[in-house]
Amino acid sequence: MSRKILGLDIGSHSIKAVLVREAFGKIEPVRFIERPVTNDDVQGLIKSIFQEGHFNPDIVISSVAGNNVSVHYLNIPFSDEAKISRVVPNEVENLIPFPLEDMIIDQVILSKGNGAKPNGGSTVCVALIKKNTLQNHINTLKRASVDTKVIELESLALYHAFMQWYKIEDTVALLDIGAARTNLCIVSKGKPALVRTFNRGGNNVTSAIKELLGISIEEAEGRKLSSALETELNSVSDEGDVISTAIKKGLSPLVAELLQSLHAYEINNNDNISKLYISGGGARLNNLDRFLNAELNMDIETFSIPNDFLQKLQGGEDANYTLATGIGLALCGTRKKHAVGLNFKKGEQISRKETKVNVGKTIYIIAAIISVIILGFADFYSKFQYRQDRYDAVKAEMRKVYMEAFPEAKNIVDEVQQSKSAVEELRKKVEALGGGSKGVITSLDTLNTLSEKVPKDMQVDVDDIMIDKSKIRVQGETDSFESVEKLKKEFETVSFFKKVDVSDAKLSADQKKVKFRIIIDM
Repeated sequence: MSRKILGLDIGSHSIKAVLVREAFGKIEPVRFIERPVTNDDVQGLIKSIFQEGHFNPDIVISSVAGNNVSVHYLNIPFSDEAKISRVVPNEVENLIPFPLEDMIIDQVILSKGNGAKPNGGSTVCVALIKKNTLQNHINTLKRASVDTKVIELESLALYHAFMQWYKIEDTVALLDIGAARTNLCIVSKGKPALVRTFNRGGNNVTSAIKELLGISIEEAEGRKLSSALETELNSVSDEGDVISTAIKKGLSPLVAELLQSLHAYEINNNDNISKLYISGGGARLNNLDRFLNAELNMDIETFSIPNDFLQKLQGGEDANYTLATGIGLALCGTRKKHAVGLNFKKGEQISRKETKVNVGKTIYIIAAIISVIILGFADFYSKFQYRQDRYDAVKAEMRKVYMEAFPEAKNIVDEVQQSKSAVEELRKKVEALGGGSKGVITSLDTLNTLSEKVPKDMQVDVDDIMIDKSKIRVQGETDSFESVEKLKKEFETVSFFKKVDVSDAKLSADQKKVKFRIIIDM
């Protein structure tokens, strides 16, 4: 049984589609189409490529750029795959700056171990991508009427092509130089031991030439491909020297990051990288292999696709460079036993299943909460109604008692408060009349004392007496100022009067009497 598998390489410079046929374990090339990206209508360009090639594949494999993916290598102290899948999310949660629920996770086990020495645990490559980033990629393909079954990490595409045609046990590095980005994959013992994406590529070289020579971007692109990098083994013209300088300037940041990554891997893994294979549109630079050899002090070789394979695909003279990623994606669909890879679409489907399960659980929990709330409300209402009935009965009884105790009351609003107020008024009246307070001087006692202290031969008319807890004010008329002073002295003899003052004394309007006001502190 045969299957048609299409690898779709969506680059920033061009889109490549490679169709192969797999039958009885053999892979036959069918067709290759490459079209430049001239505007932002990527889905329109993909659709036109499918129409032009009359593509009707059984499987479509696409990829997402490595700069949108976070890759981590973990050592897990057991080998059971199901158990590893369960613990991986917990292991990477603290390694990413985003909530885990916003990410799609996929992993590949590079080696298995139970944690015991000398082999140690299982080595797992874990890759995470934001759900919305992956969904945007899927939506772009859907708008082009393409349903992709596998979404691979772009950095691993060249690895799949390498594993198809190269049988090397040594540790090697694969470098896919694109227009906007460059992918590095270090292969050790047939497994991808490290992947990394640099946000640098051929466009940086083109821009360096454009700035140095002051020419258009199109002319700079042409000069880049027609010129050669200056090395010790060749000589160039003066103009070529200038362009070579510009190319080196454009490559310098990429070479620095690449060198750092290669050295870090060798130190951390106690391993030696024997060779670097270069591919991609950016690898078409003349003498790039010699330049990298001098900069990295490493054997450099251009990745080669077998000629018979290229001829059947009818690719152009640069197809060996530009085809590698697309072919690698197509070969990813065959997934031979010796190769490993990722599939974010699988993670996305798992995420959807988990989402459905979570939605079901959420609905169940919400239903349970609503039921509890309803039952709780019913219980609360029952108790509230019972207490309300009791309250109404007690209130009616209190009103009855209040009306019996205070029959003169007409407007009843709050029986309790009105009862308290009425009782307080009665208490004050009783106290004012000298009742209910043994040993306490009452208002009657005070009036009696004042009356006794007024001399019997003195003519005094009292107009007003005000008595409170601490003061007494006596206001009236007498026959003279001497009588006022005499009255003051009489009051001062009372033991419970602390202070007696005449606050006012003046002649009346007819000049016959003296009006006075005496203030007494109790």
